Amino acid sequence: MDLEARKYNFIQELFSIDEESIMATLERVLKQEKEENQKVSAAHKKELDSRLESYKNNPDNLLEWKDVKHDW
Repeated sequence: MDLEARKYNFIQELFSIDEESIMATLERVLKQEKEENQKVSAAHKKELDSRLESYKNNPDNLLEWKDVKHDW
């Protein structure tokens, strides 16, 4: 069975669910799977690592949100 057919069958099963707890469990599992499968590109990871290192080296070198917001 291909993915499209499996999706269709799964949707049909969803319509037959009468238990709130089952639906909540399915939603929780889907959310968890999506979060676990999110990928961060190498470029974004490098940028995040750079910013974290900068913060560790200069923890007091921060901007106030009110100042940043004002400049925009």
